[in-house]
Amino acid sequence: MAPQVRVTIAGGGIGGLTLAIMLDAANIDYIILERSSSLKTLGSTIALNACALRLLEQLGLWNDIQKIAKPIAGFNIQHDDLSPIGKIDFSFGEEHYGYYAYVMARPALFELLKSRVPANKIKLRKQVVDLVEDDTGVTCICEDGSHYKSDILVGADGAYSGVRESIYRRLKQQNRLPANDQEPMKLTHLSILGVSAALDPVIVPATEENHSWFQLMLFRNTRFSIWLAPIDGNRISWCYGGEIEPNPCTSLTTGVSGFWEWGPNKTHAMLDDIRHLPTTFGCTVGDIVGSTPKELISSVVLEEKFFETWHTERVVLLGDACHKVLPFAGQGAIQAMLDGQCLVDLLHSLNENPTTADFENAFKTYHRERSGTARKAVIGSRLFGYFIDSKGVIAQWVRKITLGWMPQWCVKSITNWVMCHRPQLSFLPAIEDRGLYKAWW
Repeated sequence: MAPQVRVTIAGGGIGGLTLAIMLDAANIDYIILERSSSLKTLGSTIALNACALRLLEQLGLWNDIQKIAKPIAGFNIQHDDLSPIGKIDFSFGEEHYGYYAYVMARPALFELLKSRVPANKIKLRKQVVDLVEDDTGVTCICEDGSHYKSDILVGADGAYSGVRESIYRRLKQQNRLPANDQEPMKLTHLSILGVSAALDPVIVPATEENHSWFQLMLFRNTRFSIWLAPIDGNRISWCYGGEIEPNPCTSLTTGVSGFWEWGPNKTHAMLDDIRHLPTTFGCTVGDIVGSTPKELISSVVLEEKFFETWHTERVVLLGDACHKVLPFAGQGAIQAMLDGQCLVDLLHSLNENPTTADFENAFKTYHRERSGTARKAVIGSRLFGYFIDSKGVIAQWVRKITLGWMPQWCVKSITNWVMCHRPQLSFLPAIEDRGLYKAWW
């Protein structure tokens, strides 16, 4: 029998929606408080690998994911003049782990997840600005003055989490907040990204291929790159950006607009700089960018941080709220989903009427089981970013050796290390581990 628990989820993003679907499967009651006036997402694409796909198949989402996604074959990496640097071949994914990695439009995955959450479970325009914990539960105080009480609160409200800010403010007053958690996140990267309209496959044949080969174009003199990925519907996802010079002004506390003078003019000027560049798809970057609907172009700044404090007695953080990952290795959504799996498993195993101590012990176990893998994802994404964007003779040689001379068995060994964790919910029927390389747990 499921425990008598009511959960408030702050944040209706991919992490929050996936958590809601898992709570439904566990027969645990919940409500989602979303700060926006509508439930939608920005961004271009999202990649999911076997670490998350086995869990999503268990939740009954696998067939629908295959309809909106393309399997990833690997990465072709070249300079901006198309002179080759090398490639990374991931075509062995399905045989080794039971699944290819898949790439899809982020809004398509978002709409799929949203379709599985009852509309009456979602409250819009509900930004959590404060909370009160006691031995009977936790009360969320929203910006509009409304209050929502539940047994526990899950902060799935992203890198700029209001839930995290509330609990950190209280812990700091009590001198219980580690120094690392008091430091602001540094904004280190900027990106402009989008998804093209359907392109003519006669002109761009790669859009009709069954597998997606990512094209990475590295600039010789700047720490910027262009990422291009064919996705479903004869479309190409694109991203242009890279690392900016570190600056003490560029943090969460000061914001971005003043430092970068960001705005539509800046976005258009940056895109104008790359429109003329050719691609290996038989068209120019401008052909892809120019076909992109304006509402599907986003300008974003990116940050990275691993937080040490993930919970209090009745409040717990999930996804970007406790481990913000750079997007280079496609780990952000995956880690949020794995957070949710671990958390829901622990909640489902509680006694019928859990106490504050029961919740706190479950959250401690959650942190112990998830923090190591999440930290590994943060570091791995950072290192892959260095690998792609670093300049100089040493960086060129590292890429040449890695991409040109590293044998495929070595690529597989590294990938095995990443893919070893393919968890499932313990209370649902298990999905067969179809890969040659079996999950460790």
